[in-house]
Amino acid sequence: MQVDDSNDLSPPNRKPGRPARISRDAIAGAALEIGLDVATVTSVAAQLGVDHSSLYRHVRGRDEIIAAAAELAVADLYWRRTEGDWRLFLEAMCDAVWDLYERHPGLADAIRSMEVMPVSGIRSFGEAVVQMQAYGFALPDAVLAVETLIDVTSDSFLGWRRITSGDAEGRPRVEVLAARWDQVAEEEPALAGALRHTAEVMRGEPRRWWLRKRALVLEGIAARLQP
Repeated sequence: MQVDDSNDLSPPNRKPGRPARISRDAIAGAALEIGLDVATVTSVAAQLGVDHSSLYRHVRGRDEIIAAAAELAVADLYWRRTEGDWRLFLEAMCDAVWDLYERHPGLADAIRSMEVMPVSGIRSFGEAVVQMQAYGFALPDAVLAVETLIDVTSDSFLGWRRITSGDAEGRPRVEVLAARWDQVAEEEPALAGALRHTAEVMRGEPRRWWLRKRALVLEGIAARLQP
């Protein structure tokens, strides 16, 4: 006999799953997954599967999301090493910073534009200085060495990121810039060698050129600051 269940008032079957859970760290993590260069309150909420109004219980707006995401990302920075000398230590530190920026698009810009450095970044800086002191560097020299290398790494990354991105028409900006240098080289024969070589550098691999800059700074540290 067929049973008529048209009046069955039992609740419909629900798909299994956990209720959405929102926290400041979850919001920061979602922003990192999206990319800090494109993350918005709306896109972060969509990533978490919640209405954007839910986020305002934990953050005041996009700026606070970006700050929380930067704090979370920098807390993951790992550069510590116990073997080797001060030079290997500083190379590992620079590599870790560059790799962190590559993993999280927009992070370098976010940190550069912040009025206050993430606490995790301040701690990492202090730890690096203390480690340089353990290698025998005087405190002022240790601070100078660490700060200089972090500045060079960040500036180099940001510079390359800007010229390798697309312009308003979608063309690689590096090609537009390099072509301009080539054009001036044609107009100024006495400067042609220097200008064309610079254009070649622009078209080259960013990290390779940055490594040469880093090596130059390390040589300066060895010559001027090494105990």
